[in-house]
Amino acid sequence: MGRFIATASLFITLLVAAADVESTEAMPTRWRDMESLEECDPDTHGCQCPPQGGGGGGGRSIRVATFVNHCLRLRRNAEAFEAVSGVSVRVECLGYDELHEEILSDVRTQTGYYDGFMFGPSFTGEMAKVAGLHDLTPYVQGEDRGYDLRWNDIFRFNRENAAVYDNKVRFEWRLELSLLADHIETKRSMAYVNSHFPWPQVLLIPLDGDVLSLYYRKDLFEKYTKVPPTTWDEYTDLAKFFHGKVEPLPGSNDTVTLSGSCVGRKFSSQEEHWVILILSSMTQYGGTKTGFLFDTTTMDPLLGEAFVKTLQYTEEQFAYGADNEMDGGTFQSTNIAKMNAGTCAMTYNWGDSFTEGAKGPPTSLVSGLIGTSHTPGSKSYFDRSSQRLMECTENICSCSDAGESSSPCTNMAPYAAFTGWSGGVNSFTSPRGKADATDFFAYASSPAVSLADTIPNITAGAPYIGVDPFRTSHTKAEDWIEKGLPEAMVVSYLDTIREQQSHENAVLDNRIPLVPSLVDELRKIMNEHMSAISDKKARGITGDALMSSDEERWMMERKLREKWTALIDTYNAENNVKLVELYQRSLGIYTPEFNIQDLSKIRPIGLTLSCILMLTAFGFACWTYALRWNNIVKVSQPRFLYTFCFGCFVLGSSIIPLSIDDSIASEEGASVACMAFPWLVCLGFSLIFSALSSKLLRAKKILKSSLLMRQVKVRHRDVLEPFAVLLVVNVTILSVWTALDPLRWVRTYSIKTLESVGHCRSSGDAWVYCVSFLLVADFSAIVAANVLAYQSKDMGADFVESKWIILSTGSIMQSFILGVPLVALGSQNGVAHYFVLSVLTFIVGETCALLVFLPKVYEIHTRRDSIDGQVSVIVPSRQTRLSDTGTAGFRHGARLSDTSTAGYRHGRRLSH
Repeated sequence: MGRFIATASLFITLLVAAADVESTEAMPTRWRDMESLEECDPDTHGCQCPPQGGGGGGGRSIRVATFVNHCLRLRRNAEAFEAVSGVSVRVECLGYDELHEEILSDVRTQTGYYDGFMFGPSFTGEMAKVAGLHDLTPYVQGEDRGYDLRWNDIFRFNRENAAVYDNKVRFEWRLELSLLADHIETKRSMAYVNSHFPWPQVLLIPLDGDVLSLYYRKDLFEKYTKVPPTTWDEYTDLAKFFHGKVEPLPGSNDTVTLSGSCVGRKFSSQEEHWVILILSSMTQYGGTKTGFLFDTTTMDPLLGEAFVKTLQYTEEQFAYGADNEMDGGTFQSTNIAKMNAGTCAMTYNWGDSFTEGAKGPPTSLVSGLIGTSHTPGSKSYFDRSSQRLMECTENICSCSDAGESSSPCTNMAPYAAFTGWSGGVNSFTSPRGKADATDFFAYASSPAVSLADTIPNITAGAPYIGVDPFRTSHTKAEDWIEKGLPEAMVVSYLDTIREQQSHENAVLDNRIPLVPSLVDELRKIMNEHMSAISDKKARGITGDALMSSDEERWMMERKLREKWTALIDTYNAENNVKLVELYQRSLGIYTPEFNIQDLSKIRPIGLTLSCILMLTAFGFACWTYALRWNNIVKVSQPRFLYTFCFGCFVLGSSIIPLSIDDSIASEEGASVACMAFPWLVCLGFSLIFSALSSKLLRAKKILKSSLLMRQVKVRHRDVLEPFAVLLVVNVTILSVWTALDPLRWVRTYSIKTLESVGHCRSSGDAWVYCVSFLLVADFSAIVAANVLAYQSKDMGADFVESKWIILSTGSIMQSFILGVPLVALGSQNGVAHYFVLSVLTFIVGETCALLVFLPKVYEIHTRRDSIDGQVSVIVPSRQTRLSDTGTAGFRHGARLSDTSTAGYRHGRRLSH
């Protein structure tokens, strides 16, 4: 009902939206020239203009909050959007901390003051925690969007990680899959389930692509025949090599003294990303979903020897780095400014280093001389169990040099620091506000509009926009070269961005609620540690003498671990949802704690019932054989008793395959057991009822002949027709079922109830007809057996035991009538379904066996056999003597020999 209401609401919203924009009819699919925002020319821009006065939007307006650095870009987009849609967009620009405080307060109080936000995805976890972000999946999926969003053009990393949270599947509450044999031990893991559903819940529309890259002086590297570093050890060696060299300043006669590395280390704003960049190259090696900062199952910090090594690399880079990196050194004033001033050999940063470095003087003195490469990796990986560094192998690490002779290989982990600014829609604004905000962000993200924002204006004094490529279409070098950017710089930059954004081991920045506190503690530790190193450098100490000892680094590791652990423990104590769950959700690997229903606890009960029934059948068969010469047993026809016992044994054995599920067998094994159960039940049933029916039919023929005073010969084959017919019908139907639509083992997960039920299910509809035919055939056999029993009720109990057979067939009919509905009702609960079927099977088999055999056992032990080996058979109005083979002569005082005929001549002895 909830989904129906949601769908109806969405449908009504779309109808209202259609009515609102009826006057404009066709919305633009793209905007090609961001330099002409004043006019919407159909010939130039391929759009249709709304009527004067913005009639297309009906005077509507929305409010969007963003960071001050993106104010110019978003306001430019807002002006263009209003021109083509008639919807006015008010952009409110806030400081970084103020922005996130504002939007979090808005969604927590459900005020709906803002219709949309352009914010950092690191706050997605906080927003999702209070359901503050509107689900954009229907819009992203829709093919009738008003704007050229081209979702698949966005880098896969941004689509599948930055834009989603918790990787939720929106369209199905109930997920069905067949567990693979090698997943039996990890069936609580549903990471592979999502591959069956390609549309996770989209919460954000990417507007920026952030990934850290290495930037280096290409002219200097070529001069000294150096290549960009692939590991942090190589980075240190190159920094040491270039540090202190005096080189001419490009475009002038001046010279400058080079710094080997230029990285701001104030650790007050964004500088913690440099630490994570180095650390993650060792701690994340199994793909994005494995995480880099915490263990995904225990939430233990991934520090240990990896963090100690990170401190070592940081110290080495600082030793051969620029002056004042600690004193107010930010990425703008150090990573960018010093590189553009021509005094730096290497740095790492976001795309700002490229976009600002591509500008001409006075912004950059090295325009055209900056090369771009992927950030260094590590030849060691952090083993999460031992907390130690181990050598990388191709089987463990995400190695870029896999297949080469190098050993160990290099683990690459491109770091999408901050992950890129994105647009989100407020869940608590009006439906109209949601629709307009979604349209606005889709417009701003569309290929043509966003490309104009991404390609920097290299004109001297041009304003800073700060958008990095986040679409494949953004990486076409010709578009950039046409705008005047240096070709060599453009090619290496775009190739690097494309390579890193598509890397399977790209690092997704943290998106858990505790991020600000965790980062604050990391900054404190780094400032404490690096301040001591900076003091040494200020005193003139250089090179290796600056380095701290391993003991000092381990002390920092223990401090940080204690701080982070205390924060995590406090958070867990104060919140119902544990932080590890939120961490897993942020990575899209959260697995709900399903109540996995399997037969482990109840299986012994079913197997015990199976053993009792099989032992009962086997015991009565042995008893029959041992007393086969006893007159009571002979009159009861041992051949049919053996058949009856075998049927009970087969029926009891059917509980064994019923007891097999995916907790003790593979999917294929459980599927075989699924189909074995109906085979054994039907065969056991056929044997039991054929034995009873044949026995009753034989007695009926004798009774009928006695009443007509006729002689009759009843052979075994004359009464085997019921057995043959029922057996052929069951086998035929079962064979068709097995061939066309066999039962397969499946496990069903209900996200709504967090229940997981394993059961047997056919994939098609043929099973419905097969089961129906089986039920009709076998129920007909039950009815026929009861009719025969009733017709034979007046014969002597010594011959046909009609009283007990009537009770047997009657109890089976009762079990059938009551059991079928119970089985159907319990089909959604695997344990209940198994219990009902096991008990029902046991009751049917055991009841039949006891009712057929116990009276004979009692009779043998309570009375002596007749001296002449004969027993009495009472026929209405007559008294006769009957032998043990099923023949009868029905005249007063007649005596029958051991034959299969009956004669009716008064006072004479009949022979065969």
